Amino acid sequence: MKRITSRFALLGLALSIVSFVPAAFAQDSGTAASSDNASAPQHRAPDPQKQAARLAKHLGLNDDQAAKITAILQSRQQELTAVRSDSSLSQQDRRAKMRSVQQGTDSQINALLTPDQQKQYAQMKQNMKNRWQNAHGATNAADSSDNDSH
Repeated sequence: MKRITSRFALLGLALSIVSFVPAAFAQDSGTAASSDNASAPQHRAPDPQKQAARLAKHLGLNDDQAAKITAILQSRQQELTAVRSDSSLSQQDRRAKMRSVQQGTDSQINALLTPDQQKQYAQMKQNMKNRWQNAHGATNAADSSDNDSH
């Protein structure tokens, strides 16, 4: 049972690191949002507009960047929904596809950012990963580092 729980936790991380990163840094409401999502990653998907707004705030995005990132996050949400609903995939294949979608999303977002924003974005993602690992213990942290291969 622990292993299944661990796998669901890893799946949640792979699915929503970008979703959680902005929430973790939103001083006004981020703590509650990330706590709710971290405990139940299978619940309602995060709103791409809200995610983009948080990124805009924390990275200092211009309007064009924010609009393009919103579109990328909306596309990611659609792709992840399709992968989640594909009952023909094994759990391992589903995780791999979700990880691939997330990595593609990160690449698209990074392509829109300035070098300084890219550094900030990478730091935001690393901070969230560290928080997740601290919250889920050393065993899951080791599993997570195996799954984070970019």
